[in-house]
Amino acid sequence: MGRAGECADIRPQLGVYLTGAITPADRAVVVRHLTSCERCRDELAGLAVLPALLRRPPVRAAAQPSDENTAAHERDAGEALLGRVLGQMARRRRRRRRALAAAVLAAAVATGWALRPDSSPSGPTASGPLLRTEEIGGVTVLANTAGFTLYWFAPDTAAKSNCTGSCAQRWPPVTGPARAGAGVIGTLGWITRSDGSIQATYDGHPLYTASVDTTPRQAKGNGLNVSGGRWHEVTVSGAAAPAASPSPNGSGGGGYGYGD
Repeated sequence: MGRAGECADIRPQLGVYLTGAITPADRAVVVRHLTSCERCRDELAGLAVLPALLRRPPVRAAAQPSDENTAAHERDAGEALLGRVLGQMARRRRRRRRALAAAVLAAAVATGWALRPDSSPSGPTASGPLLRTEEIGGVTVLANTAGFTLYWFAPDTAAKSNCTGSCAQRWPPVTGPARAGAGVIGTLGWITRSDGSIQATYDGHPLYTASVDTTPRQAKGNGLNVSGGRWHEVTVSGAAAPAASPSPNGSGGGGYGYGD
């Protein structure tokens, strides 16, 4: 019988061999084969979930005829050799796994992501403008650091700005990511615009200022229906404010002819 055929006969007996339920005659055949077949030894090492079986002292027969004692001695010697080989293989595999894990961890730390909390989506660090609140006409609105009112655009989605080109010149996007100042209780985030820049969001709305607001605490852009949709000042709750919310100079946002 060739080597492949012999391996095919031995492999089904490896599990029985590990449990100790194999007959003495079959055990002798398995041990003899394993001492010369590295492939079957590898397979046995993968099955050896009970290493104590490989380390148990050989059981020596008593009051046996001399030829049986010789066979038992040879079998025990073979099992001892096999145990040492399998033990060495298992130790090498454990060392390789530990070395691989250490290398992966070192690479992860070097790239700076392994120990970073995963509490938020990956992206730019929140080191952008500080947002605050302003009271305009009895409404608490979101404003930038300079006190200019921030707006959201009705055609936008939580993941995309639909204000580009000339629209973005009249309604400059707020650079993201932004930081929350006192009184800002909504959820800040950011999106990537079509030009690759980062824009801040608040409660799922991409944020803008309005070039029509020339001084802080104005809301001239509130309620305007221009550039393809309606514009709303951002309240701290994220809801749309009344379209005619007055600015400090007494003029309502809807009264400004800020056309396309």
